[in-house]
Amino acid sequence: MNKIVLKSNENKKFSLYCPFTNEKLDNDNNSFEIYEGAGNYLFSMCEDCLFFDAGNNDEIERYWKDSAIEAIEKFVKNHSDENILIIEISDKNDTYYYGFLNEENLELSTEEIQKKFIK
Repeated sequence: MNKIVLKSNENKKFSLYCPFTNEKLDNDNNSFEIYEGAGNYLFSMCEDCLFFDAGNNDEIERYWKDSAIEAIEKFVKNHSDENILIIEISDKNDTYYYGFLNEENLELSTEEIQKKFIK
């Protein structure tokens, strides 16, 4: 599993974008919630509130036992033939996880992914 961890800057307005296709994923409300599937986006979830969005929700929910990351790790293992990037973002209240399919096996640094994902 390819996973990067980012810390949010809560004082700054931002939008979320697919790090591979540059397509916009959110509705500009600064909440880390994605309302539109676009680009190579697979799923998102919050550690505490267990929100799900897009694609493979039912499968990930079946894996949920004790934690979001545990469910995500099982999902990624079940899809080991695909190159899935997990982005973890923490703010002062919650931890959010986003899954993206890296179809072209792009080698991006954490800094490049952060610049592309949060603008």
